[in-house]
Amino acid sequence: MENLLRTRVLKTRQGSIAAGIGALVLAAILLLVYLNHYRSSVESSSAPVTVLVAKTFVPKGTTFDTLAKAGLFTTATISKSDLQEGAITDAGALRGQVSLAALYPSQQLKATDFGPAPTSTGLSGSAELTGRWRAIAISLDPARGVSPQTQTGDHVDVYVYIDHAMGLLMPNVLVLSAPNQSTTGAEGSSGSTSGGNYVFRVRAAQVPRFTYAAQNGQILLALRPASGAKPTRPKIVGPGNFSLR
Repeated sequence: MENLLRTRVLKTRQGSIAAGIGALVLAAILLLVYLNHYRSSVESSSAPVTVLVAKTFVPKGTTFDTLAKAGLFTTATISKSDLQEGAITDAGALRGQVSLAALYPSQQLKATDFGPAPTSTGLSGSAELTGRWRAIAISLDPARGVSPQTQTGDHVDVYVYIDHAMGLLMPNVLVLSAPNQSTTGAEGSSGSTSGGNYVFRVRAAQVPRFTYAAQNGQILLALRPASGAKPTRPKIVGPGNFSLR
């Protein structure tokens, strides 16, 4: 009986040792698999990829054909971890598209930055010009027009300097077209750029005021933020109330 008990204890100890060794072997295998996977993941994230980037400032509404002909974009080699979501690696994917927002130097070109050109034949057919809305063109120099930062589709506050005083002519005015850019709703049409003029959307009743201000005073623009802009308070500043404080 004593020998039988000793045999059973020995077998139990041997079984425990074998189970322990098996667990260690399994843990070592899992560790090797994890390290191999981690190494592959690190190598993959640091692998170089080629992406398209803007070489210079590109206005909103610029066609990709214009980008290509003018050499306004180039390729850059970056690590895969620095590649932005939706970044374009093949220029062929952008053929026939236009920029939906302004692009800045070294900015990666993404699919969301481009889209098909609208098919409207001109301003009169655009969705922004209906009912009592009218389009009026005014020529401004780059400083007063905040050019080239002011882009087609932006909103601006329009000020006028006249009779030795400065005041708000109209707040929150839509820029239907900025100088040398395609008009809103007409990017796909021939000859639809505004040249050196700004084309603003105003109410029909405001056309005479804008025309008079342009002919007899100096118009200046203040570019509004794309979202979250607070109402602009009308205030006239002249010799009688001007202060540096």
